[in-house]
Amino acid sequence: MAEEEKRADVVFVIDASNSMKPCFDKLRACLKSFIQPFREAGFDSLRLGLLAYNAGPDNGHWVFRNVCVNGDRPENMQLLYSDDEDAKEALFTRSGDGFVDVDGFCRVLDGITCCADENSPLALDCAADFPFEPLGTTRRVIVMFTDEKFETGVLKNEPIGRNCNVFARVMEKIQKRHIRFYLFAPRCEATVMMSDYPRVYLTEVPAFDGETGSVDTWNHIDFKKALEGIGRKVSDSVLQVVDEGPFDKAVYGQDKWPLSAWGATESGGGVIDITHVKEGCALDMSEPLTWINAKLHWHTPIDLDLHAFVRRRSGDVLHVYYSDKNHRWINLDKDAGVGNKLDTPEGNDENIRCDRVGLQSEVERILFATKIYNEEGCFSDYHGSVEVTTSNRRQQMIRVNMESYENKTWCVIAMLDNSDPRAPRVYPINQVMADDPDVNDPIWQNVGRN
Repeated sequence: MAEEEKRADVVFVIDASNSMKPCFDKLRACLKSFIQPFREAGFDSLRLGLLAYNAGPDNGHWVFRNVCVNGDRPENMQLLYSDDEDAKEALFTRSGDGFVDVDGFCRVLDGITCCADENSPLALDCAADFPFEPLGTTRRVIVMFTDEKFETGVLKNEPIGRNCNVFARVMEKIQKRHIRFYLFAPRCEATVMMSDYPRVYLTEVPAFDGETGSVDTWNHIDFKKALEGIGRKVSDSVLQVVDEGPFDKAVYGQDKWPLSAWGATESGGGVIDITHVKEGCALDMSEPLTWINAKLHWHTPIDLDLHAFVRRRSGDVLHVYYSDKNHRWINLDKDAGVGNKLDTPEGNDENIRCDRVGLQSEVERILFATKIYNEEGCFSDYHGSVEVTTSNRRQQMIRVNMESYENKTWCVIAMLDNSDPRAPRVYPINQVMADDPDVNDPIWQNVGRN
């Protein structure tokens, strides 16, 4: 019997936001510690891929930048989702003898400027779509570093990837493709979910402190020991002789995005500069709203209720709900109760809408929330969702699937910050609580600012 050919494909996925330079420095200094176990084990091929990712606002839209081993090229993401299998080889690096070009990989790391913010779920989804060699011949690995919780970064201002059921599809893809996933990240809701999957290895790191500017996250990690340990575990692992089977590519729909979403200038001859952007950035909507609407939708036989807690410019608080539905400039359309549309495609719904008069002269802040009327169970039992839309076409719809397993009866869905009516902001919140939300609580003043 012929001796097994030893091969491995490893993709490093690295948050390249403002605070991550120490991580890049340590990874570059210790990369050979990762490579050495593969040489000692007699591997014939070791290919390294790279996805160094960050994001920043440009002209009212998010720009997602990804540096791969062949450089900072917006067209790399279109290449990733193309049918040109030969061209995709450019997303991995190796020398003529089939083994990784360590010096070339480090030169790419050297040329990366850490800046702006990040979107970790999107980056991981792209990495899971990389053109790994066949399972029957190759061990597949993703190693990821971030100092931010998966639910933060640009997700504070945009809902992509925030809902657990969407991100679960990314993790299911990693399982179907038999990828070993090593993650260095702060503990968060997403990492708790990941820990339930096989072949996922989590190392908890302190979260970057945006308020103090602390960047000592990576001083807690012995990179040489950690990388060497991963290298030995992978090089000693048993090859998966199984079929890959079908999997969902581009969970977030990024295979259909234009080049401008990946940082290409309108002329197509350059790359959008986001090096000036700081972490915690927000989209510049800069457009007064003429209306905002929150829609609660569900199919389960339960009485869910939609609420709006409004802080007026006078300091007074207005609570809009089933017992106080109609006001001059903000209204709840109906109290659906348990409803009679549970078996229809549209299901039950309730809507709260605020119009121009309130937004221009009355409203400082609105919390949109929902409550389980009979106070039984948790939101994950009822499969409800809320969509928040506005008159601003550049403000994408915020959709929150209510999936919490905590036995708490309130869920704050989203917040409108209208403190400056010329440039209002809408933020997804998706936070469960036991008591009535307090729209005057100081915590809401800091949403989107950390």
